[in-house]
Amino acid sequence: MKPLMKNSSKHSYSRSSKAGSEKHQQFQRLRYQIAVNAARLMSEEGSDNFSCARKKAAQQLGIQNEHAMPDNEEILAQLKIYQSLYSSADQQKWLYELRKVALKAMRLFHAYRPRLTGSVLLGYAGEHSAIDIQLMADTPEEIATLLMDHNIPYQPGEWKLYFGIRNPQMLPYYQFYAGDHRINLITFSEKQQKTRPVSPLNGQSMQRASIEQLETLLKNPENNSAEQAGC
Repeated sequence: MKPLMKNSSKHSYSRSSKAGSEKHQQFQRLRYQIAVNAARLMSEEGSDNFSCARKKAAQQLGIQNEHAMPDNEEILAQLKIYQSLYSSADQQKWLYELRKVALKAMRLFHAYRPRLTGSVLLGYAGEHSAIDIQLMADTPEEIATLLMDHNIPYQPGEWKLYFGIRNPQMLPYYQFYAGDHRINLITFSEKQQKTRPVSPLNGQSMQRASIEQLETLLKNPENNSAEQAGC
């Protein structure tokens, strides 16, 4: 009887292991489906809001399990694939235009060591994406003063950035419009300038581009990723 019991135990473990493996594979398939659908939505709607696209994609697919939700990096990978396969000339035109506007804004604030970040730098920006620029200033009021000196209406606020996985900080920022383009000026203090924030996409150091690096991207519009500019 003992051998039979041992054999039965092995079969039970094997069935349990197989069931666990199948469940894991099912979650992986669901994550993939949501990521693909979210990428399509972001591209078609000209959005760079990962959270909104993820929720909308999951709702469309009727998926509610939290374990099946892809992270931002998974969605970004699918977005790059989608854009490489289906990207229209309009999307490239929007990206190029956003980068030109970003360069003009960075030149205006050149004294504050501007750095372009976000979707406009990384190459997945849509028609309605905002331009995110980080500035290094002794006091936030300097940025507000410069905006007022140029008669630029603005809206102040606070912007959350992580300077480590468990170190979120709220930074002052100023939002204004250049034509139809929304620009966010995130202001760093002297202390914050010493540490590069981490990306919400993957938790690694945030990619940033200087004026010179952005000029390089604009000279080579066919290369729309930040890595190719050496950022």
